Amino acid sequence: MQVGAPHTTRRLFLAALAVMCVGPAANAQIATPSKDAGRADVLTIVNSHQVNIPGERARVLLLTTCRVVAEDFHRKPEDVDLRMTLVLGERDERYAIDETGRMTLYLESWDETKFVDGVITGALQRLTPLRTRKQMLAEILRRTDKVAPVAVNRLRTPGNHPPMPRSTMTPDCISAMSDSPCSWPNRPPFP
Repeated sequence: MQVGAPHTTRRLFLAALAVMCVGPAANAQIATPSKDAGRADVLTIVNSHQVNIPGERARVLLLTTCRVVAEDFHRKPEDVDLRMTLVLGERDERYAIDETGRMTLYLESWDETKFVDGVITGALQRLTPLRTRKQMLAEILRRTDKVAPVAVNRLRTPGNHPPMPRSTMTPDCISAMSDSPCSWPNRPPFP
């Protein structure tokens, strides 16, 4: 019995020494918030149908996706500061981005691939602000007018270009001309 005692005592001493040395370092790591710890507000989950979802994983997926998009476009991570509301249990899967840039993604059930794809779409829109999208649309229409067939009524008045078409339909998430948030509640369902 006494032969094993020095080994046991030595092991206990080393264990106590390790706890004393590693313990403060571990506490310091816990007490020091990580760069993303204060970013809990980037994702709000609305889950009225009690769909099973790994909330923390979804938040990390959102932050990681935004970082990767920023890196791929050689931009700073803060250029892709996407905030999102995820609404689960919606049969009509879609997304909308409001005037503040906050994205709402509607999914029937949790699907990482659809979630990340939606985040990529929102992150790309964050890289291209509304003003820039409007300028791009105007340039696209200008170039198209130069090469597209000309309507008969435009032939009668040379040099007179009609104003850019204004949509009378409700804004949708694809319209670069939309100044208002995307709204789809009254959209008829697809057959």
